[in-house]
Amino acid sequence: MAVTIPEGQVYLDNASTSFPKPDAVSDAIGEAVRTVGLTTGRGTYFCEINPDDITAKVRRMLARLINADNPRRIIFTYSATDSINLVLFGTLGEGDHMLISALEHHAVSRPAHYLRETRGVAFDLMPADSDGRIIPERIAEVVKPNTRLACISHVSNVAGTIQPVADIGAELKRLDIPFMLDASQSAGCHAIDVKAMNLDVVAAPGHKSLLALPGSGMLYLSERMKPAPFRVGGTGVKSELYHLPPELPVYYESGTPNVLGIIALEASLGFIFKETVDAIERRHQRLCGRVLGALQELPGVSIVGPTDPAIRAPVISFNVEGFSPKELSELLAEKYHVAHRGGLHCAPMAHEFFGTTEYGGAVRVSPAFLTPDEEVEYFCDVLEEVTADLA
Repeated sequence: MAVTIPEGQVYLDNASTSFPKPDAVSDAIGEAVRTVGLTTGRGTYFCEINPDDITAKVRRMLARLINADNPRRIIFTYSATDSINLVLFGTLGEGDHMLISALEHHAVSRPAHYLRETRGVAFDLMPADSDGRIIPERIAEVVKPNTRLACISHVSNVAGTIQPVADIGAELKRLDIPFMLDASQSAGCHAIDVKAMNLDVVAAPGHKSLLALPGSGMLYLSERMKPAPFRVGGTGVKSELYHLPPELPVYYESGTPNVLGIIALEASLGFIFKETVDAIERRHQRLCGRVLGALQELPGVSIVGPTDPAIRAPVISFNVEGFSPKELSELLAEKYHVAHRGGLHCAPMAHEFFGTTEYGGAVRVSPAFLTPDEEVEYFCDVLEEVTADLA
């Protein structure tokens, strides 16, 4: 029997940006826009929603999320890419060397190539197994005397591969190499502990599993990380100075911040803490297992990355025999109304690693905590219908 196609979209593209958002997020945004001017540190306010107080509160909430002691070491940025660029361009120079993984998003891989071309910064890939998981005991093989930083994606945006971050952090600590985590696909849905994982840098966007808005992001810096600022300008404090105030966080926050994004983060983090990261991660694992199990039963389907839900997130890329990713993507969107993503996902290194570049990448679906179960079941039925003729 043919599936019943809904009038609206079935949203399975949370790896790009989360949807739906918690109701508390839209409520907080609407109230803020109606009742208060949206800036911080640049005026005196008499209102119930005080942007300065909320900004300080959200720093504390983000520090709690990653188990960081000092909220002032939480920097507000405009995206994970913004955070990563600040650290890479502010830390690495001529003659330096960095380590990355084979599964990096362009947020890391493009700066790495750009720095190599413009500053002579070298980089190497850390050894990994067939699922793309870094092998901690082999990291020393690619370390050089001038290695200044190691950077990895916690969860691959292509294969969903979850890196063994704590084990990697322990080895990098032994080697005395600062460790940066791109938490774009993990902040808010996987436990992150900067102490237990020996993390010096955490970069994350607000609009993915933190369940807030595009244009917002966070950066955590440990005491030993002192990158040069990425932008210089007004900070709202110490205006008598012609140089940046040296204290954190203002040293890295020149310009008017995205206060609406920060207000959204207050609401979304409140939702995450209420539900708990552990419960969110468990649901993600169940969703991952459901979709993987369904795809593995279908003829002509090849899954990118690990098939064990214990070591991957519900970021699931796949190909179907007889379809290019572009053709399958158009079919899913136009006929079946499934919001997803096809192609190379801004991560050609990952597709090269898994051998899917020659096909033009893969089709990716990514359900998440707020995805209704019936939408996941609908997608599984759709793929069964699409592959029926391949049996």
